[in-house]
Amino acid sequence: MTIKNTIKEKVLVYGVLGFTGNLFLEYALDKNIPIILGARDDSVRQKSSEYGMEYRIFEIKDTKSIIPHLADVKAVVNLANISYSVNKYLIDACIETKTHYVDLASEYPDMIEICHLHDKALANGVMLMPGVGFNLAPSDIAGLIASELLPNATKLSLGFATFGNASRGTINSVLRLAAETGYSRISGKLVASNPASVKHSFFVEDKEYVLINNPIMGDTITSFMSTNIPDITSYAYYPWILVQFMKGRMDWLRKFLINHTHWFFSDRPNRERTKDSAQLNLG
Repeated sequence: MTIKNTIKEKVLVYGVLGFTGNLFLEYALDKNIPIILGARDDSVRQKSSEYGMEYRIFEIKDTKSIIPHLADVKAVVNLANISYSVNKYLIDACIETKTHYVDLASEYPDMIEICHLHDKALANGVMLMPGVGFNLAPSDIAGLIASELLPNATKLSLGFATFGNASRGTINSVLRLAAETGYSRISGKLVASNPASVKHSFFVEDKEYVLINNPIMGDTITSFMSTNIPDITSYAYYPWILVQFMKGRMDWLRKFLINHTHWFFSDRPNRERTKDSAQLNLG
């Protein structure tokens, strides 16, 4: 692929065929921004025709093949639910072509890998910004506000609860990382922490929610950057079966569900039945 116009002024939004991508097209599309719709599937052609926008089709499988697609792109917004082991090719292509990069990654392993690329990206004048999705942004903002109200706080407990349906991509990510060891932050240091090993009560509108620690989330990175509070633990609400997976139980079932999410879970959850709640406890 050859792009004649090398002025970097466009924004490539990759992963527009998924659940989050469709939300973007429905609610966040700005016709005043020169947006390119990106995907690995030919069906993006129909989306581009529907919205009257440019499109590009490519897979994220190696850096070299991605580079030509970014010649005129100023920033990439990656909405695809892909692990860092795959995303790294797109990120490397962005650094090499001096293209800013944004994605939804909220899990600790993905975020720490991207943080390791900070100096390299900065040297090329590139911004790398993971964690812009709903999983981290609200709790990070809430933590910052609370730390400004209580500047002497030394402990931050973040609770995140989602009730209702979730997209297939979200479920796949949760299943993939459910049994992984994560991190809490103690005395400013990252300390290994097993998931579902600690419970904590949060109160929202006089109702108690008992959540379990979810150390795989990236709050221990982002909230520490935002607040500089030395002790940070992230908690979440999960159904019983997911808690069992997080404790290392029924791993055969977890792996079976990962390989067959397309059988059991819709890629278009019913948004009317889904509501989110985030609350923190700081002291």
